[in-house]
Amino acid sequence: MYKFMKRLVIFLFFWVVFFSIIDKVKADTALIYHSNYYDSHTNVKAQLEADGYTVTLSTNGTIADNLKTHNIDGTSGGYDVVYDMKYNNSIGSNGKTRYQNFVQAGGVLILVGENNGSYSNNNQTIEAFIENKLGGTVSINGNTTGCAFNCTNNTNSNTITTTNTAITDSDYGSNVAVYPYGAHFTGDGTWLAKDGNGRILWMRWSGDQLPSGYSGAAYITFDINQFESPFDKAKMANMISDTYTSVLTASLPQAGITSSQQTEVNTIKNKSQTTNQIYLTQSGDGLDLDIVQDGDNNLIIGSDLTNAGSIQGDNNEITLTQKNDGNVLGIDVNGNTNNVDVWQDTEQNAIVNITGNSNTLDLEQLHLNNSGSHYSKVTVNGNSNSLTVDQKETGDKILFLDVDSSNNVQVDQKGTGSHYLNIILTDSHTVDVTQDGTGDHDAHINLSGNNTSITLTQDSATDQNYYLEQNCASTSCSATVTQN
Repeated sequence: MYKFMKRLVIFLFFWVVFFSIIDKVKADTALIYHSNYYDSHTNVKAQLEADGYTVTLSTNGTIADNLKTHNIDGTSGGYDVVYDMKYNNSIGSNGKTRYQNFVQAGGVLILVGENNGSYSNNNQTIEAFIENKLGGTVSINGNTTGCAFNCTNNTNSNTITTTNTAITDSDYGSNVAVYPYGAHFTGDGTWLAKDGNGRILWMRWSGDQLPSGYSGAAYITFDINQFESPFDKAKMANMISDTYTSVLTASLPQAGITSSQQTEVNTIKNKSQTTNQIYLTQSGDGLDLDIVQDGDNNLIIGSDLTNAGSIQGDNNEITLTQKNDGNVLGIDVNGNTNNVDVWQDTEQNAIVNITGNSNTLDLEQLHLNNSGSHYSKVTVNGNSNSLTVDQKETGDKILFLDVDSSNNVQVDQKGTGSHYLNIILTDSHTVDVTQDGTGDHDAHINLSGNNTSITLTQDSATDQNYYLEQNCASTSCSATVTQN
């Protein structure tokens, strides 16, 4: 990890200007599982480090859980790339599931097997992973020939001679690496490398070759010796780099959770609350509504149990308070000059829709004494609305914010736990966002329309990542991003 301050101020002075920033500030990290096979793992490590990665080596035979978000010792961090070079060790059923989760979350996984004589059982676990966990097909068709284990001659029959320019920076030609007596195979992925006889030695599954919602990639190859210094030829380092850079560069702009935003945060954390339930339908002006729910599993929703609670009218004062664990709130506010205050404590979930002008929303989700998670989805349609959203104290924080027309927005995500926000704004806005505290910070912000000013601050010692898109159709837009 590393810290740095970056100030980015952009002024756009053209009548229709498209602006897009992608900045990945988190330090690239990699994990290499290995069996201390000569210098194969140290060669891969050296190339990863040359490409700017912080590399962890491990001889552990058990695959760690949550590799995308946590280090192998259980601390926060995680890895972008995992090279599994334990050619003589089966992944295992738990390992296959954990690698599946890693690829789904956006990680790049490289699995290294060996020849199909002595190591066929281990190779079969790699096949099973591709077929049972990623939905692909693999068929091992035998071993390469023409070279004994310790040979270093560059013969066509056992040398990587062709690389796929759809994946690699170029076709490296014949001098890539010797592949002494490793397995060759076919499958429904994209081949990366072939030998002099046209047999596939490397293959990748990524994009639409993976199940829906998977944003990473998986590679397989079946020879450990190709990474050793005696067999590692002039272009092997380039090919190692291509295994992760092509995928990570393509997937970089996500800056966060996706997979239909974690299936809309697991459909409001499985909505059906069982304790305090209020079904709300209100129409009229000048309402002063104050609701307090205490205890666990509180619910405020519309009377039909599927839509949000409805409040229609102008000049309404609405205060909604939910205390303790397992709260769910869903309300629609339709009117002008309404003042809506929402306060939730401990395991909170809120969906708020506002249609109208000059409304004020103050949404606070806090964990004062417990741990849990914060989730909010706020949609606003109208002008001159003022929105303040605070997600603070302990627990993970997720916010989806979609605002149309001209409004002022202030967002604070502070405290322990991961921070993620997705903001979509159209027309003229003033936006102030702060993510502060321990845990990873991810922000995806999409701005379009007229005069817009965005200030984003990400401040912590952990990973910080933002994806900012701005399409400005006026004479002046500005963005200021600070990362500490």
